[in-house]
Amino acid sequence: MIWMQDVAYTDYIYWQETNSFINGVASSSQNIELFFDKKVDRDSSLVIYDGKQVDLSHDHIYIDVQKEGVTQLVYILKDVDGYALEQGEKSILLDTTIPDVVVKVKNHNIMDVLPLENKETIHVEILEENLKSVEVYLDDEKMDCEGKEFDIDVTNQNHTLRILCRDVAGNEVERKIDILPIVFPECELKDTLYTKENKMDLKFDGICEMPFYLKVYCGQDLCYSLDLENRDAITVDFTSNGTYTFVLEHKEYPQIKKVLEGSIVYSNITPIITLQPSSKVSNEDVFVGLNWYVPYIKKAYVDVELDGIKDRHPFNEEICLKAVENKDLFYKVFAYAMDAFGNEVSDMVIVRIDKRAPSTSLYLNNEQVLDKKIIKKLPEFEFLIDDNRANMRIEYYINGVLMDMDIEKVFNRMIKDDVLKVKTYTYDALSNFEIKEYEFMFSPDKKIEMVSKSEQILRSDEVATFERIWSVNEKNELVLEKNTKVLTSKSKPKIHYVRKKNKVQIFSKDQIESCFVNGKKIAIQKDVLGHDFVEISLKKSKTTIEVKAKNDSGVTTIKKSEIKKPILKKSFLQQLWIWIQRVFKL
Repeated sequence: MIWMQDVAYTDYIYWQETNSFINGVASSSQNIELFFDKKVDRDSSLVIYDGKQVDLSHDHIYIDVQKEGVTQLVYILKDVDGYALEQGEKSILLDTTIPDVVVKVKNHNIMDVLPLENKETIHVEILEENLKSVEVYLDDEKMDCEGKEFDIDVTNQNHTLRILCRDVAGNEVERKIDILPIVFPECELKDTLYTKENKMDLKFDGICEMPFYLKVYCGQDLCYSLDLENRDAITVDFTSNGTYTFVLEHKEYPQIKKVLEGSIVYSNITPIITLQPSSKVSNEDVFVGLNWYVPYIKKAYVDVELDGIKDRHPFNEEICLKAVENKDLFYKVFAYAMDAFGNEVSDMVIVRIDKRAPSTSLYLNNEQVLDKKIIKKLPEFEFLIDDNRANMRIEYYINGVLMDMDIEKVFNRMIKDDVLKVKTYTYDALSNFEIKEYEFMFSPDKKIEMVSKSEQILRSDEVATFERIWSVNEKNELVLEKNTKVLTSKSKPKIHYVRKKNKVQIFSKDQIESCFVNGKKIAIQKDVLGHDFVEISLKKSKTTIEVKAKNDSGVTTIKKSEIKKPILKKSFLQQLWIWIQRVFKL
C-alpha cells in the first residue's frame, strides 16, 4: 500500500515519496511516478532507468522498481529551445529483506529459549548490509550495543533478551529470547566406585523437577538412557565389564548437559595369580616366575620365607632363591594380591634347594669306623645314610686292587696282613655326592672259624643253600672245615579236592592258611598224619570255595572253585502231585 507524503523536489525532476519509498529507498517492489518542471521539454529530454530509456510521451511517467539492490536513474533535461536544463543521475535502492539476527552461545544457535545453568556470554551477529539501527533490551533495560556484532553477558537471574533491528528501507525485525534457568540435580556419586554387583542405585540430593535424561556410558560407548524426571534415585544395570560414566542431558535441549563427577567400575573377573618356579627341588639357584591377571590391582606383594624370616618383594621383581654350599634349604614363596573390588587371591610354593651331600657312616660290630681297623673274621658292615632317598655304590680293594665282587667273596680271597679298602660313593636325587674311604687290616685269630653262605638255583623247583665253615691253619691259610647243603622247594603249594556225593574234602601237604565257603570262614582240621584238611557239605545249588595255602619257603597260592549240587530227576507221580498242590492250593 502506498500513501501520499510531501513531494521531494529537485530543480527540474522529482518523484513522489510514499511510506515504502523514501529518499530513493524502496522496501517493496512498486511503480514510482516521475514529475518534471514545466520548463522541461519531454520530446527533447532523455531519461534512462536501469539501462532502459523511459518513454516520456505519456501524461504520467512511471518507472518499475523490481530489481533488488541499487539501480541508477540517468537523465538529460532540455527546454523547448534545445538548451540543456539539467543532467545527472539518482540512485534507487530496493531492499525487501528483513534483517537476520543470529544469536549463538558457544557456537550453538539459540532460537527462542536459552537454557542457562549459571551465566553465559551471548554472541549476536546481524546479517544486514543496510543496517540503520539496533536496540537491545535485557529484562526491559536497554543495553549499549553498537555495530553488527556484539556480546551480551547474561545470568540465570535474567528472564528475556530482546533485539530490535531496522534497515534503511524500513524493514525491521525483533528477536525475543526467553532465558530458562537450569538446575542440575546433585548426585551423591563423587568419586570412582568399584563394584562386582551387576546393578546399583544412583541417588540424588532431591527430586529432579526438570526434564533430564541420565545417559549411561561404558567407556566411550553409550549404553542406554534413563528418565530421571520426578525421581531422586535410579537403578543402573552393568551389562559388561568396564568403567561407567554418567551424563545429565535436557530432554528438550540436548545441548544442555552435565557430566557427573564420579564413575563406577564394574568387573566380574576373578583375579588369577600363579607362582612358577624353575624347579621345586634343585641343587642350584631357582628363579620363581609370577603369572597374574588382577585388573584394578590395589595391593600386591611376594613374601619369601627362609628359616622363619620373611623378605617382602614387589610384584614386578624377579625372585631368585639362592643355593648355599653344603646347606639343605626350604624356601616358602607366598604371593598375594587384592583388587579394588575386594577379591583376594594368593598362591604358595615350597622350593627345596639342597646343595648338601648325603652323609654316610660305616659301623663294624655296632661300632662306628673312624680310623683304620683290624679285622679277624668276616666283617659285618652296616652303612647308615642320613637320606633314605640317596643311593650308595661300594667298591672293595685288596692291597689296592679293585675286587668286583661282594664282601664274602672278597673276604674268601684275603690272607693275613692284607689291607681291605672300602670305598663308598653316595649320591642323592640332586646329584650331590660324597666319597669316603675306610681301611682294614686282616689279622685273623687261628682258633676262630669263619662261616660263609651262598645259594644255588637248581633246574628243578629247588634252591640249594651252602653253608661253609673256614679256619686258618698254622701256615696262615684258609681251610674249609665243613660244607653243608640244604635243599629248599620253590614250587607253589598244591591244593587237592575230593568229592563224595554232597560232601567235598579239601587237603594239602602244605599249610592251609584259610578257607572261605560262600564268603564264610571255615575251621581247618588236621588228619592223623598232621596234614591240614577241610570237609564241607553241599547244601546250596552252587557253592563258592576259596582256599589259601603256603609252603615252607613262604610261597602262597589261592585256589577258587564253584561246585554245583547235582539235580535229582523227579518221577512222573511226584511231578503230578506237585502240580495238583499248585492248582488246588493244598
